Amino acid sequence: MDIESTTLGTAALAIGALGGAAQGIVDGLFKAFTWFDSAGFERVFAVGGKEGGRRFFPTHKATLDPLLPALRIAYGSDVMELLRAQYRAGRAGGDLPRTLRQGVRIGFGMMEVPTIALVATELGVSADMATLAAQAIDSARRQRSHAEQPPSQNVPMPPQEPAMSDEQRSALARLETMIDARIDAALALADTQYVSQTKFLATFVSLAISFAVGGSLGMVPDEWGWCLLVGLAAVPLTPVAKDLSTALQEATKAMKAR
Repeated sequence: MDIESTTLGTAALAIGALGGAAQGIVDGLFKAFTWFDSAGFERVFAVGGKEGGRRFFPTHKATLDPLLPALRIAYGSDVMELLRAQYRAGRAGGDLPRTLRQGVRIGFGMMEVPTIALVATELGVSADMATLAAQAIDSARRQRSHAEQPPSQNVPMPPQEPAMSDEQRSALARLETMIDARIDAALALADTQYVSQTKFLATFVSLAISFAVGGSLGMVPDEWGWCLLVGLAAVPLTPVAKDLSTALQEATKAMKAR
């Protein structure tokens, strides 16, 4: 059979376009359903699969659950609805990273030293470093409160709070760096899981479209294998459809030139 130089390239583009359309359907239509659009959020917050992650697909151990006490202090009891809404809006590329970092700092600034130390140890920090970091946060809070008090001629000023030590300052810097890294890692894992599950669902959509088109062209059931092949290949071909079509055209031209 004579193969035209553009036949394979056109087929690759068409299959890739089918995959893109299937992913577009999943992204657009399924955004109306919180369960689908929250895919991956269980890698950020699980909370036993009730407030945060979903009960199905199988949930993984969440990274940021220990930070919830601080976030609840900062944003109130409806914090999970706020975080899930921001996750659905932009995931790692939206306002969620900034909201998490600000909420943790606000919450730590209002928590007692033992509670801060407990949160830090649940994140994996050693007990000694967690205590030093908690003491540093408490010392900074006391110094700020002392500086904000207006001077009075009748009431003597309380004694100046001692400055935090170098060890406390170092421990606090390490804790903040680790929390930032945990937030970035959790959101990266969540985004990866969202993309994977979206592609998984898009494969079923592309299969349905492929068989529907094949049925309208009279290919089913005689040539159902081609419909199956096109439906399965559509989503993986989407990112490389143009490059693949160009490569196939060049390869075809090279074969015909021999």
